[in-house]
Amino acid sequence: MTDPDWSAGVSNSVTLREVLGTPPPPLTDYDLVSVHVDEREASVTLGFFAFGVPVGAAALWQARGHNAVEFFLVCTRVTDFAVDGWSGEPVTAITLDGGSVGLTGPGKRVLFEAGEIRAEALVGRLADRAL
Repeated sequence: MTDPDWSAGVSNSVTLREVLGTPPPPLTDYDLVSVHVDEREASVTLGFFAFGVPVGAAALWQARGHNAVEFFLVCTRVTDFAVDGWSGEPVTAITLDGGSVGLTGPGKRVLFEAGEIRAEALVGRLADRAL
């Protein structure tokens, strides 16, 4: 089974695909490092991080010594936001199906509809694996 191209639902997918590849790796290949819910703007921002240099940025980022990628998916005009549990366990499934977004894992489920999803701040990082 192949993973669907989640970037198809992202409004600026050309830039995203240029950096991450076409199609980009599944979202579960990245760590979901932040979820910011802003009720004032009816938006949810999802922050992703992964060690490794994406295909489209390999030459430039390797020359700069980068060994990781970070990016954000900004979901705007959010409706039908629902949280059914939130735990310290990692998210194990992330779905973007058109404007439908789902984050699930042990003890957690977050679902919502987004009028628009756009990628922001696709950047290379020099990151240390030690915590």
